[in-house]
Amino acid sequence: MSWVRRAGALFSLALAAFSLEAQIIVRSPNPETSLKERWEWACTVGSKSIETKEYWVGYSIKRLMDEDSYLSGGNMFSGELRGRRNLYAILENSDADSSKIPVSRQSHGKHRIFKKLKDVAILFRVSGDEPGGESVQKILTTNMELSVDLKNIPLLWLGSAEDEQSVQHLKSLFARLTTTKLKENLVQTVGIHQQSNAVFPFLANLLKSDESDDIRALAAFWIGEQNQQEGLGLLMESAQKDRSLKVREQAVFAISLMDSDESVESLISLAQKPGDTKVRSKAAFWLGNKASQKVVTVLENIVADDIETDVQRQALFALARNQDREGVDRLIRIAKTHPNPHIRKQAVQCLGQSEDSRALDALIEIVRK
Repeated sequence: MSWVRRAGALFSLALAAFSLEAQIIVRSPNPETSLKERWEWACTVGSKSIETKEYWVGYSIKRLMDEDSYLSGGNMFSGELRGRRNLYAILENSDADSSKIPVSRQSHGKHRIFKKLKDVAILFRVSGDEPGGESVQKILTTNMELSVDLKNIPLLWLGSAEDEQSVQHLKSLFARLTTTKLKENLVQTVGIHQQSNAVFPFLANLLKSDESDDIRALAAFWIGEQNQQEGLGLLMESAQKDRSLKVREQAVFAISLMDSDESVESLISLAQKPGDTKVRSKAAFWLGNKASQKVVTVLENIVADDIETDVQRQALFALARNQDREGVDRLIRIAKTHPNPHIRKQAVQCLGQSEDSRALDALIEIVRK
C-alpha cells in the first residue's frame, strides 16, 4: 500500500536525521484502521527501515482505575508520581507531565474512592528481517503517566485501540510466543482489559489447558480480577480438583479477590470442607479480608474446633487482622484457654504485634503464670 511506502520513507529520513542517542517515534499514518492492519504496517516498516531489525510497537487502551493507582509490568501500586519524563512526554518529545491529561472521574462507595479512566500502553519489543516473520522479544504494560525506558530503540506508535481488538490481537500472538516469561506477560496483559467478552474464555481455556502451572495459576488470578460470576464456578472447581497445588492455592486467592456474597460463601465452603489441608488453610486465611460477623464466626469456629492445626493457625491469622475491640478480646481468650499449645503460642505472638494496651496487660499476665 502507498501509505506503507510513504511511512517507510519518512521513517528512514527520521533515522538519518537523529543520532543514535535520540528516541525515534513514528506514528501510524492511519490510526483509524483496524489494529491488525496497523500492526502489519508497523512490522513492515520496521523490518524494511531499521538496520538492526529491532523496534518497539505500541498502542494504548483505556482502563478504569483508582485515582492514585498505577500499573507497571502487570503489577499494581499506589502513591504520588515523581516528576519523571513519562510516556506521554516521550511520544510528544517533550518534558510535559501527566497533570494535563483529561480524565473521567467516578465516585464509588461511602469512602468516595475516585476512579479515573486512564491510558495504559501495551508495548512490544519486536525483531524480524521480513514482514510476517517478526518475533516478540519483550512485552511491557504500563500507565502512560509513568516513565519507561525504551533503550533508544525506535517506537512505532499505533495510537489507541478498543479492548475487543486488543484482546483478539493478543490472542493471536500467544501461540507464537516461545518462552514461558513472554506467555506470562501476555496473560497479564489480557487480564487488565475490562471491556472485552473475549477475556474470560481466553483465561478459562488457559486454566484448563496443558500449559505450565505458572501460566495456569496466573490465568486463575486474572479470572478473579475480572470479578465475573461465571468465573466463580471455574475457580471453585480448580481450587478443589486441579492437578497442581500452586493452581489450587491461586484459585482460592482469586476467589478472595471477587466482590460478591457468593465468593464469601465459596471461601467458607473451602475452609470448612474436609480435604486438601493447604487449600483449606488458604481459604481460612483469605477469609480475613472479608469483614463480616458471619465470617468472624466461621473463623472462630475453625480456630476452636478444626482438627488440622495448620488450618486453625491460618484462621487465627485472619482473625488477628480484624482490628476491632472484640478482636483483641478474642485473641486474649484464645491465648489463655485454647487446648492446642501451638495455637496459644500463635495468639500470644499476634497480641505482641498489637498496640492495644489490653494486649500488653494480657501478655504480662500470661508470662507471669
